[in-house]
Amino acid sequence: MCLTPTYISISGKVKIITKILPKSLIGQIFNLAVPALVLICQLFTRIAIAKDEIDDWDEEIEITEVPIEPVSEPSKEEIPAPKPLNVKVYPKLVLSDFYREMVMIAMIVVYLIVYFIGKRANEAIAVKWMEKHIVLLRENFSLVGNDKGGVLIQDGPAEYLFYLSGRRNCQYIHGKITLKPRHDMLQTITNFITSQFSSKTVTDTVTYNVTMNDGAYDDFVFGITKKDRASDLRQSRYDLKTFTKQTNNNLLPSAVNVHSESVDITEAILSVNRVIELLNASSQYLTYIIISDQTRVRPEKIIENKQKLLTVMHELPNDASKFSDIMIIAELTRQKLIKNREEADKVIQKNLAAERQEEIQQKKADKKRAEAERVAKLSPEEQRKYEEKERKRELKKKQKKLVKKV
Repeated sequence: MCLTPTYISISGKVKIITKILPKSLIGQIFNLAVPALVLICQLFTRIAIAKDEIDDWDEEIEITEVPIEPVSEPSKEEIPAPKPLNVKVYPKLVLSDFYREMVMIAMIVVYLIVYFIGKRANEAIAVKWMEKHIVLLRENFSLVGNDKGGVLIQDGPAEYLFYLSGRRNCQYIHGKITLKPRHDMLQTITNFITSQFSSKTVTDTVTYNVTMNDGAYDDFVFGITKKDRASDLRQSRYDLKTFTKQTNNNLLPSAVNVHSESVDITEAILSVNRVIELLNASSQYLTYIIISDQTRVRPEKIIENKQKLLTVMHELPNDASKFSDIMIIAELTRQKLIKNREEADKVIQKNLAAERQEEIQQKKADKKRAEAERVAKLSPEEQRKYEEKERKRELKKKQKKLVKKV
């Protein structure tokens, strides 16, 4: 409340009254009257202002009539069609809904397990075979494997390669170990079913492709094969089909056939020391032996310098402990090779001794000739003295020989 202007306008009266009334009473009246007067003044002021505003509103307000239009109902055609609600509804999933996927995943897992187990099994067979034969191979070849010391080279989960070189009459040998597809479950099942209705079965094999030196032997084609493989080999190999005839030989097991260009070639090969014995001992595992100077596939043009190849394939026993059976065959071959080497060494030593003796005789003859030429240049008196000296020396030699005999 704004009290200052009010106090100023009545200050004169207050001063007068204070002279008549006591101070305490005047103070109380003053404390009560001043607020009451202020409130009354404010009330009348507001009433006056409100009355003026009402008069102004009465003059300004004009009543206007507003026409009321009837509300028309919307036609049915104007009602919009309801829009479909695009709400994603997720179906309730249960474990049986994934039955097909679970079966497929289980099959893949089983296939992978069989793959790794089969691969490890093939690797164990290849390593076991090489361990059994490494001594024999190193005795007959100066290089087994590669320069880095590796002996077996893996060429897939069921194939292993090895290399041999450093032998007379032979440039090199490419060996290949082909094992059953133990890593492939589908192929294994297929081979099992096929073997029930056919005599042809898939086996573990070792193949040697020997590249011979030029001039190691004459040009011819000769082969010894199992009877159940003879037809397929003749159809697949150009050299056997074109140059040889298939026959039987009474000296060989009944389970093998001979493929030869002539009877003379067959007799010449089978007459070699212990060949028939070795073939009879190895007939259980031998698949084929082919000696050829021709190509396996029919050439499109004439080839001047053809490589001479000796190809040998044999099966591996199902039981790795029976690798020693093949080692017996290999030992017979090794003994034959050692014997041939010893005979060759004897011939070489005999030739060396003859050459050494011939050199000694030649040196003696040259020395005697040089001495005769020197004596011929001497004077007659010196020649007489030289002859006398030689005669005395010959007498001494004869006396020594007589003493030794006595």
